[in-house]
Amino acid sequence: MGGGFLSDGPVAGSSPKVLGPFRFGVGYDDFVELYHAENDRYMRTLGLVMSVAGIAYGGISLRVLFDYAVGEEVPNGFGDVLAPLIMICLWLLSLWCLVCPSLPLTTRGVVCGRFFVAHGAVVPEGGVPDGWSVSLQVSLGALGGEEVAADGRLVRTPYAFMRRRPVLTRRFLFMGLRDVSRESALWNMVGVNWAFRKDWNGEGVFVPRAVLGGARRVRRGVRRRVRAGSRRYRRAVWLARLGRVRPECGRRALGLMRPELEWLAEGERLNRQHKRQKESDAVSEGGGR
Repeated sequence: MGGGFLSDGPVAGSSPKVLGPFRFGVGYDDFVELYHAENDRYMRTLGLVMSVAGIAYGGISLRVLFDYAVGEEVPNGFGDVLAPLIMICLWLLSLWCLVCPSLPLTTRGVVCGRFFVAHGAVVPEGGVPDGWSVSLQVSLGALGGEEVAADGRLVRTPYAFMRRRPVLTRRFLFMGLRDVSRESALWNMVGVNWAFRKDWNGEGVFVPRAVLGGARRVRRGVRRRVRAGSRRYRRAVWLARLGRVRPECGRRALGLMRPELEWLAEGERLNRQHKRQKESDAVSEGGGR
């Protein structure tokens, strides 16, 4: 199981694969579960804000319709009945989002396609999402999660960039990335942001909970590492801003995040090496013919 992963020991300059590698396949049903894990917290927060804010409007609308029904008030036109009905429907929709978050209508085509492409799958034009699947290899190390996508790319995600609360679903432990433009209900209710909320592109680390043994214990370990990494990252951002006027602060900021930066740089180097190898193999096959 890897007790070192669950402890709060010092972070080394490299990230040994403490848990994994785990090889598994992801199909459409798995994508739906992961999408809920990534999106439901935002939808519930949005539903809570809207349902609380709509209590007064919903109550007034119900009273108005009741007065119309018993004859105490007479509507002047169809609009007098339609407006309270719309308010009640919006209130019920917010309660539905709070209790049972739904998937957007674009999921089957756009969002689902982005997810599988992000993980190295070849998505056929006009294909049916229900039949899509991809095979992955994922490891959890000292600095973050590492995925070998279906196309051979190495995708590394530091704990410092993850959300503070990993989500434990029925089949997965999901670790999403922090993104204010997606997870902040307040941000997305300001102005026209609600209409331009960024779609999920499949980012994040996930591992089948069946292979973890003590999935809840692993989640607690991930949370500890995310908290520690987030504190260093926030401090590094603050020092980097000060570095505009005090260069030594910029150097301290780089020093704080050096393990993650070196780890990510090593991943990019391995990806370039893999790409050159694939191109070399393709040329060799072409010459052999």
